[in-house]
Amino acid sequence: MASRVNHVAIASDQYALDGRFYESLFGMKPSSKPRPARSVVLGDGYVGMNVIPRRDGRTSGLDHFGIEVDDVEDTIARIAKFDSSLGAVKRPPIRPFAAYSAHDPDTNIFDLSQKSSGAQKDVYAENDWVQPRTISHIALRTRHAERCSQFYADVFGLAPLDRPKDGNFYLSDGRVTLMIIPWKITDYYGQDPARTGLDHIGFKVESVDRVKKDMEFLIGENPHMRTRALGYGSEGEARLKLFQKCPLGSFHLTDIEGVHIDVAE
Repeated sequence: MASRVNHVAIASDQYALDGRFYESLFGMKPSSKPRPARSVVLGDGYVGMNVIPRRDGRTSGLDHFGIEVDDVEDTIARIAKFDSSLGAVKRPPIRPFAAYSAHDPDTNIFDLSQKSSGAQKDVYAENDWVQPRTISHIALRTRHAERCSQFYADVFGLAPLDRPKDGNFYLSDGRVTLMIIPWKITDYYGQDPARTGLDHIGFKVESVDRVKKDMEFLIGENPHMRTRALGYGSEGEARLKLFQKCPLGSFHLTDIEGVHIDVAE
């Protein structure tokens, strides 16, 4: 069972500009067959990112992630074996990654894809290159973190990592880490509570200082690439302190839409 955590989707009112941000700052490559009316699809050689237009009734920001498996039908059976109340739904064939969408015990949504099916499109069919800045982890903040961690280990074979006992759960596909953080209402003292779900993404880079300089240059070249301010005001300070509790990042920023990103070497 060789599962890969290699898809993340962001919903944005500025999806074209947000895609340019990831291309410019992190060197992610856009698809060789763009579909500008639908979304911006980029990759880092392993993980594909789909920046999609925010639709009516939907919130912006991190939307869902995806896992590539050897056999989708077998995976759906494993999901049902873990908990018969869990399900999956087939996706339209126009999607570049997903064959199905499913959910974990806390209803966190993820996409399922089967590489050998021939249904993958865009960077998901092209993802096979090396670059210095890549997505290293995807963080999920959820109510029943331990049970969800067991779900991803049992169903997908993601390996638990031996990390310091900080109350979080870390699972790896051998390259990308799925970080599962317990959601607690008390963590939101001094700020508006956030919903459960995807919390942030992280990048591994060749130099944090180089990223900082590149970000300054990028904003100088195009002021529309300016990221959101972090840590301002009492609520902003509380949000940043909670974000900084993640031990996988040393520098913190946002994208154009406000998605939290942490960076480490």
